[in-house]
Amino acid sequence: MAGCARHAETLSGPSRDHLLFLCHSVRQSYEKALSCYDALAAAGRAPRALDEPVVAAWLHLGRPDRAVEHVRRRHDTRPRAVEQTLRLLDSRLRRPLGVRLDGATTLPFADHELAPYLPAVAATVDGVDVRAHLDTGAPFVVMGPRRAAETGVVTTMSGTDSHGAHRTELRHGTIAELRLGSASLTNVPVQVLSTLVGPQDLVIIGTNVLEQFLSTFDQPRHRLILSPRRHPDAAAEHSRLLADSPVAAELAFHLWADHYMFARGGFGPRDDLTFFIDSGLVHVDDAVDPPRQAGLLATSRRYRAWGVPRLLTTRPHFDSPEPVSLGPLTHQAPLVAVASSRATPWRSFGGVRVDGVLTHAFLKAYAWTLDFDEGRYVFRTAASHD
Repeated sequence: MAGCARHAETLSGPSRDHLLFLCHSVRQSYEKALSCYDALAAAGRAPRALDEPVVAAWLHLGRPDRAVEHVRRRHDTRPRAVEQTLRLLDSRLRRPLGVRLDGATTLPFADHELAPYLPAVAATVDGVDVRAHLDTGAPFVVMGPRRAAETGVVTTMSGTDSHGAHRTELRHGTIAELRLGSASLTNVPVQVLSTLVGPQDLVIIGTNVLEQFLSTFDQPRHRLILSPRRHPDAAAEHSRLLADSPVAAELAFHLWADHYMFARGGFGPRDDLTFFIDSGLVHVDDAVDPPRQAGLLATSRRYRAWGVPRLLTTRPHFDSPEPVSLGPLTHQAPLVAVASSRATPWRSFGGVRVDGVLTHAFLKAYAWTLDFDEGRYVFRTAASHD
């Protein structure tokens, strides 16, 4: 993204402001992004395509009032989709998100059948105990109809959306209080998907909850660590909990719209790829014992462009003939999965081409910290006891 910003500075007028808006947005520099948008709007050159990321920027800044103002100003007529957006924003305005955590809190991972593929922690939703799965491919909280009924969450119909390769009925609501260890979040947005039934009848906590904290998925020690953002004493306490796990890598990540994180990765000799970081993607080869989770999902066309023989790419899974990498982290011969070209809603984030999806199977080797203040990941390896 630094190269993108440098290129933008060689331009002038609306082209410069448009590109800088995108660069600042994905780097989570929302005030700078909105300043560029204001310049576009003043010149009468603000495209409709930027409306969604502008709204997301105001929400990340905790200003739903400005998000509502933007939508109302941009739409004299109100088709159904715009009215639905305004209803959701009005809910955020009337019931603003609240976050309370005094110091670091540690939540052990739950012991259950999905633990190797999709970690979960104990939580309470409006006083009801739940097991909440951790998924960076989700926004705030996502659940199915049965879980919504059990927790008493009131929802309203919001149309349809994509859930993987399927269309799902979508409802929205608000959780009055979500508790995670010592952390309390109030007025938390929740989505209810009609497709979350049967084996997928889960409660999911996503990126926008993790974004409220300095968050660490400590896979070697099977725990989630949360501490308040912009709090030096709590951050020091957080670091002490990880002190005996050496740092393996630090790298920048980017955030598109509300919750889509992506970072630079590689395949074989390529180190110029972009991967969507989706810890909740469970793509498992259960034809082997024990079942194996794929660490990367990409289309057959992408794999062939990276030099993989066509014969391998006709299979749903295969052992990669080349290493897969995220920054300097490299995994040799991981299991990878082949995506249908029709089921890739993650192909582009803000004009950035996304080459594949990196999953929990890659990330689970590390204590993985998400630092939203610095826009960086910190990966630590398990402590050595030699």
